[in-house]
Amino acid sequence: MRFARIASLAASQAREWGRGFTLLVFAVLAVPSLAGSAHAAESLFDVAKVSIDTTAKDAVAAKEKGMAEAEERALRVVLKRLVPLSAYAQLPVLAKDDVSALVTGVSIRSEQYSTTRYIASLDVSFSSQGVKQLLQSYGVGFSEARAPSISLLPIVVGKDSVTSSGAEGWRETWADLDLSHSMTPATIVNPRPDFTVQNANAVLAGDKSALASLQSQYGDGPFVIAAGQVADGKFVTRLVGTDSVGELNFSRAQTMQGQSAKAVAREAAEIAFGVLENRWKVMQSDAAAPTEVRQEEGPAPQASPAAPGEVPRNVVALVEFSGLKDWQDVRARLMNVPGLEALEVNSLSARTASITFDYAGSLGRLQRELGGSGFSMDDRDGTFVLRSR
Repeated sequence: MRFARIASLAASQAREWGRGFTLLVFAVLAVPSLAGSAHAAESLFDVAKVSIDTTAKDAVAAKEKGMAEAEERALRVVLKRLVPLSAYAQLPVLAKDDVSALVTGVSIRSEQYSTTRYIASLDVSFSSQGVKQLLQSYGVGFSEARAPSISLLPIVVGKDSVTSSGAEGWRETWADLDLSHSMTPATIVNPRPDFTVQNANAVLAGDKSALASLQSQYGDGPFVIAAGQVADGKFVTRLVGTDSVGELNFSRAQTMQGQSAKAVAREAAEIAFGVLENRWKVMQSDAAAPTEVRQEEGPAPQASPAAPGEVPRNVVALVEFSGLKDWQDVRARLMNVPGLEALEVNSLSARTASITFDYAGSLGRLQRELGGSGFSMDDRDGTFVLRSR
């Protein structure tokens, strides 16, 4: 379906396109444009830092292609912000002109160009009324309720110190994300000089008093530590703290698969921030408890496998252990089970933990992989129960 044009992008002025690349920083292209990300920080209908890299027969065509790609990608970001995860499949795929009809402005943060290539970082603004009418026309429910802002502390725990970046550029990957326009807006904070490796390890191990002591130094609002670094050929991400939904303890180990550490770190940060946003959206749409943050991504905790021998993509299991030290060992080993990804701790008690993880494969294969790592997993009255052997 097509929509009336809300604002026309100004035609690009003719330029002399030289060989090699020329860098233009913060050049304003569109009319009307965003008045800078600081002024647009309140709108869910703005998307900042859209990166594009396009090639075409000439520079003008490459730029036109890049602009269209940026608008399309930015609109998908806005639509996914507003709707619950379960509605993603209902989102429409629009023609180029229909996407442009919803655009009210574009700003160029930076751009590079040659005779055939265009690289840029853009901010794109959309008509709030137009986007909402689009969703309504497709019968897709949405919400504009935003969470309180989160203080986000990216850290890399080294042998002797805690930093915010590391060789993977961990802090920089978070800074490159559009945190301010999200349903769960976040502000990046720095580690305090007295934040030691011992403090960090205690917090990541689940020491609530250590977390409370650290959190008190950053105010009374939601506070989340985002730890990330390469370990044993995997990029390990941890989110620990209290977000706008409640207590949070998320773990994910991603294989490098020949990718650069920085590329994997960026993907890991995007997924981790998506977890924060989806927790909030699930609570808003379904009045779910904080421990049910993945209910929309897979079966409810009490669900049984869909068919004998088949395991759902998103698995909920109850882990049994003897105590805190045993639990820490179990969790560390689970993160290294082949094929098991996006491990999240939903709830934790003295002898059991409810966990959620992703796995693509049969139940038999999952049980074999777990067995090879020293675990057994059985179906107990429709609930998977996992324990050390």
